[in-house]
Amino acid sequence: MRIGILDEHPEWSKRLIAELESRGLDVERIDHSEHGFDPRDRRRRWDVVVNRTSPSSHRRGHGCVLFYAEALLAHLEALGTPVINPVAAWRFEKSKALQIGLFEQRGVRYPRTVVVNGAGALRRASREVRFPALVKPNVGGSGALIERFDSAAELAARAEGLDFGPDGVALLQEYVEPRDGAIVRVEVLDGRMLYAIRIVRRADQFNLCPADLCQAPSADGLGADRLAACPVDAAPVLDITRHDPPPEAVQQAIALTRDASIDVGGVEYLVGADDGRIYVYDVNATSNFVADAPRVLGFDPFPAFADVIVRAAGRSARVAA
Repeated sequence: MRIGILDEHPEWSKRLIAELESRGLDVERIDHSEHGFDPRDRRRRWDVVVNRTSPSSHRRGHGCVLFYAEALLAHLEALGTPVINPVAAWRFEKSKALQIGLFEQRGVRYPRTVVVNGAGALRRASREVRFPALVKPNVGGSGALIERFDSAAELAARAEGLDFGPDGVALLQEYVEPRDGAIVRVEVLDGRMLYAIRIVRRADQFNLCPADLCQAPSADGLGADRLAACPVDAAPVLDITRHDPPPEAVQQAIALTRDASIDVGGVEYLVGADDGRIYVYDVNATSNFVADAPRVLGFDPFPAFADVIVRAAGRSARVAA
């Protein structure tokens, strides 16, 4: 079986590749930060491709990946190559605006949000939301460039200088204070909850990547290779633990990943401090899993991920035979 791992990040797929190679499988990491394909070439090179494209790629100097990935994934799927987290999933991964639309369609509770594409539109939108509010680039990635504003006047004064990200689109979203400063990420694999983690953070922390949250510190006090591998400095959180979400949150996470065509990914929510209600605010189709998982979770999630990949590759190889 031939397995392709589509990933421009220098570190994120090492653990997954090691797990697959330990099973004697033929694995190729496809770095699409400098890549090309010929649409006339109709050969299937892999029995399955695992799409691990991240919207944070532009924060590592790989902005070309953001839009190239869509064409490449569509090409692979047109050849009949099974893709884990296919092009439909990537479209939701790189657009928080599409995610908000999905929340609205499914009737999922989320913070009041307006989508804009310019400073003037942002100022007008500020009349429609309550403050404090967040400005989030549509193309996210580890919470980069998210800013909080405590008043419409503060936002208006700074609107012209805000970075809306690579596509010039941003979300103005009411800030919901999380109970106990905690957020929850529900990780879904192949239509089932794999695990959930509860993260207690500071109110000004948005750049949270689960793979960096509990890295063992190196001699200089920084996570091993963390700053070299990640798009922004990952600030330390106050606490991270395995969590048992209520059934409502699990069902919502599974439904959202299914509707977004996400085979493996995380759904993040918080419980409002004022009303005790669940607010979903993010969907992620790039799962690096939590660092030091055996300690935090009590098990290693990568073998389960590898099992899903192997089953997909095996089905594909049998069809092609």
